[in-house]
Amino acid sequence: MTSIVEALEANDLTPACLPKEIVELKHVKPAREEDVELVHATEHITKMRQKANDEAPCIVADFEEPPDNVTYMTKTSYEDSLKGIGVALALVDCVAAADRAGTTPKGFGLIRPPGHHATTKAPMGFCLFNNVAIAARHAQKCCGLNKVLIVDFDVHHGNGTQDIFYKDPSVLFIDMHQLDVWPGSGQVSETGKGEGKGSTINVPLPIASGDEVAGQGFERIIAPAARRFAPDIILVSAGFDAHWRDPLEQLNFQSATYHKLVSGLRDLADELCGGRLVVLLEGGYSMQGLSEGVCEAFQALLGRPPLHPHDPQVPPEPLHAAKVALDDIVALHGLAS
Repeated sequence: MTSIVEALEANDLTPACLPKEIVELKHVKPAREEDVELVHATEHITKMRQKANDEAPCIVADFEEPPDNVTYMTKTSYEDSLKGIGVALALVDCVAAADRAGTTPKGFGLIRPPGHHATTKAPMGFCLFNNVAIAARHAQKCCGLNKVLIVDFDVHHGNGTQDIFYKDPSVLFIDMHQLDVWPGSGQVSETGKGEGKGSTINVPLPIASGDEVAGQGFERIIAPAARRFAPDIILVSAGFDAHWRDPLEQLNFQSATYHKLVSGLRDLADELCGGRLVVLLEGGYSMQGLSEGVCEAFQALLGRPPLHPHDPQVPPEPLHAAKVALDDIVALHGLAS
């Protein structure tokens, strides 16, 4: 978080530098446990609170999941999670009020811990509670925004978000991630169940996919699926660990790739849902890649050009393999023009 704030300041992307364009929400209240219960089981919430109060720092684990599903918790993790969720809900409220105010603000939540791996009953992958899922339910139940599009471009699949909405046709979940990495979910064949069949779209990308493949995935899958769904609000799980500098996996997004993706989502929000767009921070483990990516997202939300040119160090992309993969997804979901 420190690296992000320093980069925003260095690039003059702060309320002090742009007081008419960037507003920092002040005195945001932490979420209540009732807010978290929009998605999570009461037993899970109670367990996380008790772990933080009585045992932290500690490891929390769900033994019904794979053995590597362990998440570290500090004494402030529970309170920090409620603060982050509170930010997400406040941003949704601001965006939902856009019609009444006659403006169309976009929101970016600089929050930790992340959330998209957390399931209804368990923490997972650095995530205690699912921030974007709670924000989606809040938008529906408290703001009258019935159809929610969630786009996740973290390098890892948002398994928790998928599980929460897998049977729900009111939420379209589109996840672009690296193929066959942790946590192992997110296959093309995972498309929803029951009434939610077709409301989950997974876009697993071949290893070494980068800026061009990400752009094709957006144009061929995310944009047409969004237009067909016609959401009332767009929420984004914005992970920056697909960056080529990131040490965890092997996608090669560039910093400007995040400008491309967020610009496209901004345009879709303006076109489809009155500009209602909220971006929430997920993963990112290269401090340079993370901070540059967030700055590019801010630039995109402001309608400004990218800050960082394409980097010649990035290796060639697997364009043919990616085209074959995207063709299959387009055909499966009936997105061909």
